[in-house]
Amino acid sequence: MAASKATGAHRTNGWNIAARIVAAIPANYLLTSLATACFARLLPMPPAEATIAATLLSFALFAVIALTAFGVRSVAVLWLWMLGAAVVLGGILWLSIMAGGRL
Repeated sequence: MAASKATGAHRTNGWNIAARIVAAIPANYLLTSLATACFARLLPMPPAEATIAATLLSFALFAVIALTAFGVRSVAVLWLWMLGAAVVLGGILWLSIMAGGRL
């Protein structure tokens, strides 16, 4: 016990791990879906190709966000970043839909 305090290792409680798991799977899915929809609507190529490109990009994005969820030090910063990104991506998607962007 004293060795862990001496090395500066921090304790992780159950809520910390649960928050990271929720961020890594369902919240990540929502964020990746928003990003994929934005990419598919905004990429400058034919709609079918833009959809395929956005979907391929989404696999890498999902993996990066999942790894980041367990790599950051603060769960609060993680959730603030994810919520901020979701608001921005949701706003871009909404504006694209209202402007009559392609589907």
